Amino acid sequence: MSGSLPTLPLLAGALVVLLGATAALLLRDRGARQLQQRVDRFVLGSGTEAAGGGNAQMRAALSVISLIGDRVRRNSRLYSERDLEALASVLQASGFPARRAIPIVLGTKIVLVGLLPVAALAYGTIAGLPAQDRLMLAGAGLAAGLLGPDGVLGFMRRRYVKQIKLGMSDALDLLVVCSEAGMGLDNALEQVSREMQHSNPPIALALSGFLDDLRLLPDRREAYANFGNRLGVPELKRTATMLAQSQRYGAPLSQALRAVANELRRERIIRMEEKAMRLPAMLVFPLILFILPTLFIVLIGPAALKMTAVFSGFAK
Repeated sequence: MSGSLPTLPLLAGALVVLLGATAALLLRDRGARQLQQRVDRFVLGSGTEAAGGGNAQMRAALSVISLIGDRVRRNSRLYSERDLEALASVLQASGFPARRAIPIVLGTKIVLVGLLPVAALAYGTIAGLPAQDRLMLAGAGLAAGLLGPDGVLGFMRRRYVKQIKLGMSDALDLLVVCSEAGMGLDNALEQVSREMQHSNPPIALALSGFLDDLRLLPDRREAYANFGNRLGVPELKRTATMLAQSQRYGAPLSQALRAVANELRRERIIRMEEKAMRLPAMLVFPLILFILPTLFIVLIGPAALKMTAVFSGFAK
């Protein structure tokens, strides 16, 4: 335990430095943070002020983390422009607004990288572990702080993209119905995004973003390109290409949407058939590991017990 005593001042010094840096950042940008809070209060409405203390504490913690991440994004050389663009694309593909989510993600990484190794060292010191084990715990905490947010974002992105792939054909069918009822593309997108808010929120969010681009951008072809490239989903790219071609060549919108919907549904059926064909090969390992030993025990076990009894009788 005597070897762990010099570690305590180091841990205390690291915590003091971390808290001092956080306090300096908060005091430095206090005016900007107060202005942002006033803007959020105006945008969200006065009803949010009646929320509980837990929500207020959560918003305060998010504001601190966002402030740290914004400082890292602007003043640090840890992340290049290409890294920030890649992170923005991942966040957009996960359903988050990139402009507001990038500082939160970067701040979370910095906080975890600073806190997890210190917490691991403190745990190792209190538990009386050897110095080598404490260093291993600190390394594990550092790796978790660096890779943990990326793993969570990857998991959320896979879920988000999966929901979009599952609901894209249904959204196209609804767009076909709206277009055949006489609606234009803008009105059809607005109606379908409103109808799918509860059944498939990712599709509703993607369609509403596409509608905003169509209304704001001067060139509709740029809106189609953004819709296809924003999330990196092949189904969205194909739909955007078909819409751009229908506008360019004057093809009916309902026919183009119906063709894309039928193609996506056919590809989904093909993927399901491929999974069904791979199922026997995937069942070989569980069959060998779990089922065959049980069959051997049930079928050969009684005969083996009888033979053992017979041989033991002969030996006596």
